[in-house]
Amino acid sequence: MTKRMTTLLIFCAALIFYLAFNASIPITDPVESNYALTAKEMILSNDWLSPRIYGHYWFDKPVMIYWLLALSFKIFGITDFAARFPVAVFSAGSVAFTYWFGQQLFKNRNAALLSALVLGTSLAFWVIAKMIITDAVLFFFTSVSLATLYWGLQGKGIIWYVVAYAAAGMAVLTKGPVGLVLPGIIVISYIVLTRQWQLGKRLFLVPGLLVFSLVAGPWYWEMYQLHGHDFINTFLGLHNYIRATVSEHPDDNVIYYYVVLFPVSLLPWTGILFKHRSILGQEVKTDKFKYLTIWPLIIILFYTLMATKYPTYIFPASFPVALSLGYTLHKMQQLQKRNNWWYLSIPTMLLIGIISISGHFFPIHVNWMMVYLCGIASSALILWLQIRGNMNHLPLAVGSVTVVMSTLLIFNGLIPFSVMRSGKEVSTLLPTEGAIVGSYGDYSTSTVYYSGYIMPDLSAAGPSQEHDVWSGKYTMPMEKVSVFDIATAHSPNAYIVVNAKYESDFVNDPFSKGFHLVGTTSNSLLYQRIVAP
Repeated sequence: MTKRMTTLLIFCAALIFYLAFNASIPITDPVESNYALTAKEMILSNDWLSPRIYGHYWFDKPVMIYWLLALSFKIFGITDFAARFPVAVFSAGSVAFTYWFGQQLFKNRNAALLSALVLGTSLAFWVIAKMIITDAVLFFFTSVSLATLYWGLQGKGIIWYVVAYAAAGMAVLTKGPVGLVLPGIIVISYIVLTRQWQLGKRLFLVPGLLVFSLVAGPWYWEMYQLHGHDFINTFLGLHNYIRATVSEHPDDNVIYYYVVLFPVSLLPWTGILFKHRSILGQEVKTDKFKYLTIWPLIIILFYTLMATKYPTYIFPASFPVALSLGYTLHKMQQLQKRNNWWYLSIPTMLLIGIISISGHFFPIHVNWMMVYLCGIASSALILWLQIRGNMNHLPLAVGSVTVVMSTLLIFNGLIPFSVMRSGKEVSTLLPTEGAIVGSYGDYSTSTVYYSGYIMPDLSAAGPSQEHDVWSGKYTMPMEKVSVFDIATAHSPNAYIVVNAKYESDFVNDPFSKGFHLVGTTSNSLLYQRIVAP
C-alpha cells in the first residue's frame, strides 16, 4: 500500500471516529454556543468578515473558526452535525499528518503508524475532536508550521518554509498572535539550546514573514480599517493581553496545573511518557528528538507563565509527544521485554475503569450495563496480551479498546450530559415567532442559537459585573427585571427561560407572580406571562 493511500485511510478512519454520534450531540453552553451562534449570524447577516453575536460585532476570536462553521452550515444546513464537522475534519487531518511526518522523520512505517495511533486515541485529543472550539484547528496549523519549519531547517527545500509560514498565518487567523509567537519561541529555543547558531541564518525570515503577512494580514488590516481601535483594544487588549496578565479563573492559577493535567490528557499512553528516555537511550540525544522534546516543554512552560489557564491551552504539545511515544512503542516491540509493557497496560486498564464507573458521576440516569461489560472484556483482553507477552498486538489492542470505550462513553454519557448543558430542549417549547423571551439565571446562548430569539439577561438574577475586568466578555443583551416586567405587562407572548439552578430564586422574586409555568426540560423551566382578560 502506498504512503498516500495509507495516509488517506488513516484520515478516513479517524474522521469516522470523530464524527460518530455528532448529529445527536446538541450545542452546549457556555463555550460552544458562542462559536455556533456567531457563525449563524455571519450567514444571516451576509457579513463574512466581521464576527458578530446578538446582532453586535464581537472580537473574541479571529475569523477562521467562524468561516469554517459558516461554510459547514452552508453545505449541511444549520444542524448539530454541521457545527461539529469542521473540528472533526481538522482532528482527523492532524492524525493523518502525524503519520505523514512520522514517516519523514523516522523513515519507519510502523513508528509512524504507532505515532498516529497514540495521538488519535489520547484522551484529550478525542474529547476535543468532538467540541466546537478553536483548539483542534489551531493544533493542526501549529503542528504543520513547526513540523515543516524543522524540515526546512534540515535543508529539505524552500517549499517547507513557505508551508511553515503560511500555516503560521492560518494559526494567527484561528487564535491570534500566539499562532506566530509560540512557534517563534520554540524554534529560537531549539537553536539556542542546541547551540546550532548557523540555523538562525536559515530561517528564511524576511520572505517567510512576507508569506505570513499575505495569509494573515488582509483580514486583520480590513478589521482595523472597519472598526479601528475598538477592534485593537478588545481583541488584542482584552482577549490576549488581559488573558496573559490577569487570571480569569484564579483558583486554577497554580504552577503545577499543566504538569498534572498533561499526563492525564495522554491516557492511555501516559506510562510510556515516563519510560521513553530509558527505552531510547542515546537516541534521545539525536537532533530530531531534541526538537521533539524542546517543542512540548516550551509550550507547557509558556502557558504555565500565563495568568489565565485553560485545560486546552497546552493541547498542541500532544503532537511532538505522540511522535516520541510512537517511536518508543516501536523500539519496545523490538526489545520484546514484557515488563516494559506494564507502563502501557496499567494506564489503559485505569482509563477503562474510569470510563466504566463514570456513569456514577453524571447527573443523569442511563443504562451503563453495556459499558460495564465492555470494560470488563477490554481489561481482560489487555491483561491477557500482557501476560502472554504478545507485544506486537498490544498497542493496537489498546487503541481499539480506547475507541470502543470512548464511543460508549459518548453515547451513554456525553450525549445526555450535553442535553443538560444545552438550550435545545427549551427552545422547542417556544413559539417559532412573535415571542418576547428573557433569561433568568445562567445565560443560555444555545437557546438563542436554536430559537432565533435574542433574549435579554435579566441581570438581577446574577452577580454584578460592572467593575469586573472581564466584563467586556459578556456581550449578551442585559435588562433589569423591572424594565422587562413593565415592557411585557400586556403581552401574552412574553416568556422567561429560567435555569433550573435558579428556580427558587425566581419563584421567591415578586416579579415571578406575573408568570406561570408552561414547560420544563432537563435543565430549564419555561414561564409565560399571565395577562388578565
